[in-house]
Amino acid sequence: MWGFFSVSMVGIMVAIVFLVRHFAAKTVSIVVKIATAYAWLTAMMVIALVPIDVWAAKDFASSTGGILILWFIAFGSTQLATWLVLPFYQVYSEAGDFTVGARSWTSLKENAILYISVGVLGGIGIGVLLALGTLDVASLLTWGVFLSNTFGLFCCLLLLGYGLVEIPKELWLKSNPETSLKWCAHRVGKFAQEVMKTTKELDTVVAIIHANEKQMRRTDPLRKYMDIIVQKAERDSPVKPSQITNVELDGLSAEELEYNYDIQGMAQLRRRMKSAVADYQGARQQYEEAMLEAFELEDIIKCRSLKDYNPRVPEGVKPKPWVAPIWKYKCIVRPFANKVFAIILGLTSLAIIFAEATIPALEPDLSPFSHIVRGAEGAFGTQLMTILPLVYICACSYFALFKINAFNYNKLIAKATTGAALMQNGSLMCRFAAPTCWNFYHMIRYASDYCDLTEEKAGTCQNTVFSSKIMGSMNQKEDSPIKLPNFNVYVPVVLGVHSFMVATGIWQRLLNMCVSSRYMFTTDDVDDVYTEKGRLLIRKEQEATLKGYRIGEVLHSAYFDLEFPDIAGLRNKGKKKGLFGGLFNKKSDAAAAATFTPAPPAGQRYNSAAAMNAARWVRPGGTPEVTPKGSTNTLDALAENPTTSLLASRYDQGAADTGATTTAGGGKSSALDGIFASLGTSKAAAPAATAGPAGGATSGATQGTRLVIGPATTGAATKETDSLLGRWL
Repeated sequence: MWGFFSVSMVGIMVAIVFLVRHFAAKTVSIVVKIATAYAWLTAMMVIALVPIDVWAAKDFASSTGGILILWFIAFGSTQLATWLVLPFYQVYSEAGDFTVGARSWTSLKENAILYISVGVLGGIGIGVLLALGTLDVASLLTWGVFLSNTFGLFCCLLLLGYGLVEIPKELWLKSNPETSLKWCAHRVGKFAQEVMKTTKELDTVVAIIHANEKQMRRTDPLRKYMDIIVQKAERDSPVKPSQITNVELDGLSAEELEYNYDIQGMAQLRRRMKSAVADYQGARQQYEEAMLEAFELEDIIKCRSLKDYNPRVPEGVKPKPWVAPIWKYKCIVRPFANKVFAIILGLTSLAIIFAEATIPALEPDLSPFSHIVRGAEGAFGTQLMTILPLVYICACSYFALFKINAFNYNKLIAKATTGAALMQNGSLMCRFAAPTCWNFYHMIRYASDYCDLTEEKAGTCQNTVFSSKIMGSMNQKEDSPIKLPNFNVYVPVVLGVHSFMVATGIWQRLLNMCVSSRYMFTTDDVDDVYTEKGRLLIRKEQEATLKGYRIGEVLHSAYFDLEFPDIAGLRNKGKKKGLFGGLFNKKSDAAAAATFTPAPPAGQRYNSAAAMNAARWVRPGGTPEVTPKGSTNTLDALAENPTTSLLASRYDQGAADTGATTTAGGGKSSALDGIFASLGTSKAAAPAATAGPAGGATSGATQGTRLVIGPATTGAATKETDSLLGRWL
């Protein structure tokens, strides 16, 4: 009986170690990692205890003391983690204080404010109920547990209904590489916008650090704290304070120049800097992952169209023995396997919805999962048939949870998840573990509602430890202080209606009318502006990769501002101009510029022909690559060009050292600028390049050319990177 539980816990611990190492950012401290592992372990322990509890009840085990102890440990640990441990470490990991004691004190203060505020409101409500005689002191704890679990049950059912529909649907869509590529383009465009937003904040914070540092004397008592902030920014931030040569103080508010007045202000500045760096790294990581996936999907499409399933490798590189089988699996087997799993999980979702809808029917037993569990033979078979549907239910709930836009900041991002996000993730898992299991007990008919005290004494059934001992407040018996009969039985019935509304899109339309988009699920409608922008970015990244640039450097090229002014404009949006307008030079008012002359101002010249060609459609305010005569400093160019970020100058300087070319005028231009200039006519050529089979126009890649990431040796890179993206747009 205990063998299955022991093996499950060993597997859970190994998985937790892998997940923490895989998702935690480098800056996450070991204490936060341990707290996250503890939270995930207790939440998964609750799930792992369900099979052994069900088997003990099915086998009429006489001794369940060990199971009861484990349930108290697991359930108590989840509550302790949810309400005390994880909130403390969540704020602790975000705090910018310079000592452990100071960070701990900050965490205690912020959590105390929250709990005292909630406690005062709750105390007022309890006082009113006690005064009216509708509540007595003896039942306060029972009511507290009941309301907490009821809230969790409602949330779990709402999340479960969404996940039961969307997981099979998403698997089915992924079986079509063309559809998956379209979704990747949508994500690329969306994440590019996020990168621009976080870049704006990052540049602003680094400028604030630079401005505050220059105001401080070397003998200032707070100088050592400022040095710590500067050192961390130099180490962790892609934008370095040392790269700033001039800051226009008019671009900063008075509050932003007063961080260096006391140690609390220094801690706030450090906290803001940590947040800005983490946000940028997370957005950049998601952008790169989506772009790599798009590259792979595009090559899969080409392989399938050409019936050529050899793996893609750079010229002169011998592939590993396992590369070819894996690539063939991705091209041939995976699309078919996704369809098979989508059908299996879709049928499983229908069975779960039916089992939930028939919970009120005590006789006859209509739950398919109840019959499967009761018909399983032996301890191993029973526990296996119990854990499989429960794992799928948990996966659906947590999948839906992080599809809500409000929780996007807590997504698990490989090597870029902050400590606060890890804590919040663990807290939500602990919060919903017990209510999910409670609902599952009803679904398989092992809750106390299906085995009353008389039948248990007669030996015809035996209650599980969880339903009788742990969740006793949810069992509304005659002697219970809570008089809401059959509450747990009838609430899950709405799952069927909820799932139907999700599948038909009714929920989405209702939420569009009534709720902020922050609290809505991420939509699967990818026929929008993000998809078109993502398609263009994929093409540009392909050319940049062929020229030896890393994925993502395109976003910080000067020509990105020209091609995507609405996305790049996010960096300049708001009163805090950052390094794009207020720090180096004030932006010109676009409304005041009724016309724009493409010729450079007197006394200036273009660094490249690409900049001159692009000047005819650049937005007012300046052109990239326009440098005052006699100037060789990239920062001087930025001073005359407020539309380019300091982060862009960092990449441009690196490109000038490695891949820059000399123009006719004697200046140097980045190879990235050539990439954007070569695609500057993509809008005019779009109808011919993107015409699908119906229009009869196809690209060279469609006819047999495949993209091979490697050194560019010929001038045919543009032809090689023509993709099938136009076929699905």
